[in-house]
Amino acid sequence: MIDASGFFRYPTEPELPAIAAGFLTGKTQEEWATFLAYTETRRFSAGERPLEQGAADRALYLLVDGRLEGPGGVIEPVTTIGEGAFFDGAPRPATLRALTEGELVRLGWDAFEALAAREPILARDVLVDLGRILAARLRGADAGWTG
Repeated sequence: MIDASGFFRYPTEPELPAIAAGFLTGKTQEEWATFLAYTETRRFSAGERPLEQGAADRALYLLVDGRLEGPGGVIEPVTTIGEGAFFDGAPRPATLRALTEGELVRLGWDAFEALAAREPILARDVLVDLGRILAARLRGADAGWTG
């Protein structure tokens, strides 16, 4: 079992407002275990491309170990990846290349729906936190956004 106690503090994203700076912060080990039971783990090696531009993959990823590189620069753990594709099902907008070996945790849409049917409060918290993270990233990307 993964120790989730140190997850999602976003040390590489200080520009995020405090309200959006965490994913499932304050959740118990039991709640994390429940969430992680609906995910799958994907290991990657340096040089691999764990996420490919154009891929149809309606899933949320959590980078829990390793470093990835994308159009915006280096992505460090622990952070969410793919929120947009998770919400809208559109193809992946960018390829991410692994700079080191590491690990992603994947929550596919079907798994999320199963989670939502069995644990609706936890599923709601997932959606609210992802909404906060996306809003913070949009605000940071475009100062003219009126969100």
